[in-house]
Amino acid sequence: MSADKAPAEKLPLAARKNVRDGWEAKKPELEAKLLAHLGVPWTFEVNPLIIYPYAEKDSYGHNSLGDCINAYFEAFEWTLRDFISKHGDTGKDELNTVCSAHIATLIPSTKFNYCGTDVEDGKLRLLFHPNYLGTNINDVAYKLAETLSEAPQPAGAPTLSYAARHSIKTNYDSKIEELSKEIRDILKNPEFKFEPGFNELGEKLKGGKDVRDDWETNLGLFALKYFESLLDTLKSEKFGEDELLREGLEEGVPKGVVKIRIVDKLGRSYNETVLEDGALVIQTTPEYWGTNIHYACDKLVDIL
Repeated sequence: MSADKAPAEKLPLAARKNVRDGWEAKKPELEAKLLAHLGVPWTFEVNPLIIYPYAEKDSYGHNSLGDCINAYFEAFEWTLRDFISKHGDTGKDELNTVCSAHIATLIPSTKFNYCGTDVEDGKLRLLFHPNYLGTNINDVAYKLAETLSEAPQPAGAPTLSYAARHSIKTNYDSKIEELSKEIRDILKNPEFKFEPGFNELGEKLKGGKDVRDDWETNLGLFALKYFESLLDTLKSEKFGEDELLREGLEEGVPKGVVKIRIVDKLGRSYNETVLEDGALVIQTTPEYWGTNIHYACDKLVDIL
């Protein structure tokens, strides 16, 4: 079944009645729920004449077209509640910004096996496969966060995708201060700091070869773990108990800065640490981002 069927000229009486009772009568309540969730008015747009030709005889969509349409939008609203519980105000703002038209619509598309979402012209589109109207409805918006990351970004949008920024906020920003304090205490240096350079990491990973598919959702977590590898080395080499080692680190890293960098080639497999311009730089390549992180700083004493 193609995704470009001509709209129906007119719906049968039973279908029109079900659209009225099963969809149009319930639409205002659903829109009110979105207003409560998102803080701005959203509108649901759907043309039943476009949907009906994809409803196979005696199917859910054929026998209860309005209920079927309503089920897709209810599934979106249910998923939205879960999305907000996990992503909070940041997620709300992202959805309202990326979907600037504040409209959700339902149309056929072969983009997904059964159903899914994308963003086009500022509208959130709920998409059903033309062969599977009414199938797996509850999953229509389950990848909402990924949809926002892949959507066309408005002018002035951040360099990193929403998934990457959410990872940084959740897995890095909330934990880096505790890690920093522990390392500063070991080194007895209250000024020691970390500069992950997330925008630069994102640019290298986005354009890199053989990069893992989940790099955006793990960006903050992996950056934290690279810095944790330094902590592990400081502990295992007993920097806290050895003034000579601490002096060596201060001489080798006079700026007291640790960075992460993606490079094209390494001096050894997977990752390495180098001294450069007064900083300690943890390096890896796009294809090895997130691989053997624990050993990233194991040669620290050798390079000092």
